[in-house]
Amino acid sequence: MEPEPSAPRTLLEVATLSLREGHDLRAILDEVTAAGVEATGADFGAFFYTDEDEKGSRLDLFSLAGQGGRTFPASTPVRHTPLFDPTFSGQGTVRVGDVTRDARYGHNAHGGVPAGHAAVRSYLATPVRSTDGRVLGALLFAHGEPDRFDDAAQRAAETVAAQAAVAVDNARLFAAERAARQAAERERALARAATRRMQQLQRITALLSGTASAGDVITLVPTAVTDVVACHSAAVYMLDPAADALVGSGSPTLPPQVAALLPHLPLTVDNHVTEAFRTREPVCLLVRDQDRYPAYDDIDVGDIRASLAVPVLDAGGRTTGVLIVNSAEDAEFAAEEVDLFRSVAAQVSLALDRAHLYDAERAARRQLGASVAALTDLARTLQQGMLPRSLPALERARVAVRYQPATAGAEVGGDWYDAVRARDHVVFVIGDVQGHSTAAAALMGQLRTAVRAYVSEGHGPAAVLRRTNRVLHDLGHELFATCCLLQLDQRTGVAVVASAGHPVPVVADAGGVRELAVSPGLPLGIEPEASYEVAVHELALPTRIALYTDGVVETSAAPLAVGEEALRRALLAGAADVERLADQVLASIPHRLTDDAAVLLVDYAGPRVRGREVAVTLPADLRAVAAARRFLRAELGGWRLEEVVDTSELVISELVTNALVHTDEPPVVTLRYVSEAGELTLAVRDRSTRLPQERVADPEAPGGRGLLVVERLADSWGVTPHEDGKTVWAELTVTAPHAERMQPVTLG
Repeated sequence: MEPEPSAPRTLLEVATLSLREGHDLRAILDEVTAAGVEATGADFGAFFYTDEDEKGSRLDLFSLAGQGGRTFPASTPVRHTPLFDPTFSGQGTVRVGDVTRDARYGHNAHGGVPAGHAAVRSYLATPVRSTDGRVLGALLFAHGEPDRFDDAAQRAAETVAAQAAVAVDNARLFAAERAARQAAERERALARAATRRMQQLQRITALLSGTASAGDVITLVPTAVTDVVACHSAAVYMLDPAADALVGSGSPTLPPQVAALLPHLPLTVDNHVTEAFRTREPVCLLVRDQDRYPAYDDIDVGDIRASLAVPVLDAGGRTTGVLIVNSAEDAEFAAEEVDLFRSVAAQVSLALDRAHLYDAERAARRQLGASVAALTDLARTLQQGMLPRSLPALERARVAVRYQPATAGAEVGGDWYDAVRARDHVVFVIGDVQGHSTAAAALMGQLRTAVRAYVSEGHGPAAVLRRTNRVLHDLGHELFATCCLLQLDQRTGVAVVASAGHPVPVVADAGGVRELAVSPGLPLGIEPEASYEVAVHELALPTRIALYTDGVVETSAAPLAVGEEALRRALLAGAADVERLADQVLASIPHRLTDDAAVLLVDYAGPRVRGREVAVTLPADLRAVAAARRFLRAELGGWRLEEVVDTSELVISELVTNALVHTDEPPVVTLRYVSEAGELTLAVRDRSTRLPQERVADPEAPGGRGLLVVERLADSWGVTPHEDGKTVWAELTVTAPHAERMQPVTLG
């Protein structure tokens, strides 16, 4: 036999305690009373039974549970009062929202409760009836605050009372069994019969304990009773209130005409089944006396010679059905057999209570699950809506992204990705807000917007992280975030990386797999004045780049290196198509996702700029313009590009002048010529991170037309931001003279 728990946790568990062989009655009632305190939400509860002394009727405390156990006075007997009388006389359950306002309260010698008694305002009491209807005692529950007991608490108390009654009845059967074993030889047969009945009851109870739903209980009972008791046949009827009739289920051994009554037996029909339902008492009918009920005149009962109808009562004493047991012997059922089937009917009622609770809990779980799923789907839909709907089309790179929510838990996370293009360079972004909640998802949307705005303004990766960090700190969130930016110049293959506590990008090319290492700064939102470093890498070959969040590689079940190695293998051996590669990366995650995972993959075709390049640093004053012209004429003359010298002078003059206006640092002029493409690039680098703005100049104004001149003369122009400034460039199309003298040089 399994060890019994120290205290019942639920009514479903305590429902089977009363039937365990050898269970001590006090222990059962202690557990039942404790379960009642838990189920009703009372401060304390007690089980009382009625006794007599020289002063008349008194109530003896048998079991006490709850916080009142130490303050309940044991020396002063509790007497009958008008408040107790309805309960101990068996009239029914008494529930009072505030006993201090009840006219029946305060009529004993103490004017209420004796000194030292725990406070009582809310009061709930229900009689404990045996299966034959006698009041054995009562369960009383109390709370120190008013109006603490509702209908659900009353139903729970009545269920506990029913379980206490079964415990007392079973204890009586156990006592009878023990007495029979100790009696003389003439009593041994009775003892063996009692033992057999108890075993039968236990077997039936064990069968019922495995049922899950009310339908299972009703279907199982007739067959279980027939098999265990070895009777002719059995049935169980349950009330259908809507039809004002009984609906039954029977064992296969029922005669056909008797079985025909099962689907619908109106309560208006007068027979021993409906009589037991109305009177709440067992009714035994011998077939030779069936003319007591005219409804049976035309029914062929087959081999049945006696039938017993036992009412099935709920926890409140209301009739909910009838148990039918049929015998092939022409004799009335013995009193011991009637008691046995009373107990069986009580177990059927308890099994139905458990089943109804289970059905209700299962329905509630389904409803809760559906609600959680709907809310989660909504939250994830909103989260997906904050991610970019599309990524920019790039000339020398293809991009694929994937976002996979965690499979454990119902909350959404704050992973995000983005790609922002500015002329020939593009900034790839990956980030992760701490935690899993709608707050994290909302903050993700704010951070993504901030990063995109700063990148669009032309700030370099480190400057973007500094400004976004201050934004997060100013928002006052308790959450922090990690973020990594990779700025790629498609033409040259120069990659600038900055990280705020986030994993650095991983790249794969013909030389293998490596990280684009950078010294990581603090996560965003930790320190308002945090600074961030950048690292510059050259991607000279066709390269695959992976930016990812930690959900792609981290797991509590394996070291971090396992996930990192899986990502590296996927990059090296993955599909040629970047979209299929993205699917393979997620599929290769070697663990069940406990965190959201986001990955951004880039297939970079490699740099396309090959040619000649020269650079010069100019003075930080107006002399720089003339120096730039001289430098340009000398270099273009050496490259035999005299045809574009005049145009190039005008463009370079405007670019240098613009740099001098916005910074005091010496500007750097770079000339790049790619003969195969016929491209001449004029570039000026300065120390200002502010992007140049096109303006509509006043016709009378002496200046303000520099960029208009550049735009008119150049085939294209743009800006490349750097951590410590920017480069403004312009491209002109030229014809390559004497191509045989122009040996291409790969630019580093």
